Amino acid sequence: MKAIVISRVFTLTLIFSFGFGQAQVSKESVLKAWDNMTTMVVETAKAMPAEHYSFKPAPELRDFAEQIGHTAGANYLFGSVVKLDAPNPNPVSDTKKKVEVVSQLEESFAFIKSGIENLKNEDLDDEIEFFGSKMSRLQSILIMTSHLQREHGKTTIYTRLKSVAPARSNGW
Repeated sequence: MKAIVISRVFTLTLIFSFGFGQAQVSKESVLKAWDNMTTMVVETAKAMPAEHYSFKPAPELRDFAEQIGHTAGANYLFGSVVKLDAPNPNPVSDTKKKVEVVSQLEESFAFIKSGIENLKNEDLDDEIEFFGSKMSRLQSILIMTSHLQREHGKTTIYTRLKSVAPARSNGW
């Protein structure tokens, strides 16, 4: 829990620092962070037993498979942040089968990683349109990773309610 709070505070600090000067963040540090978050999210999805993929902590919430599917779908939605076009149709299905859900999740992380790998450091400074707002590509990547960490926080609740330990938290 402490690591998640520290990671979120750091991410927010980076986001707010853009109003006071550009942070020195390289493509390599973004890739390292993405790899850390990939491990965190995928390992948590793998830790949850298949019989709990239909588990909902409350009737109005997504079940675990839907929560993981939302994360995978968001990765594709955020593709433009790393100069990738979202696939059409979206490769994330509504399956409840663990092996398929995990595979779709892994593929979505690989999709974003391929875009990050093709960026140049100067691309991080480009001003882009991100959900109706203009901001630097790096700012949008930070928002993307913040969303990812928030969604992963939800999945840790699901796993803990089923007495399953999630993967160790990672971030920047």
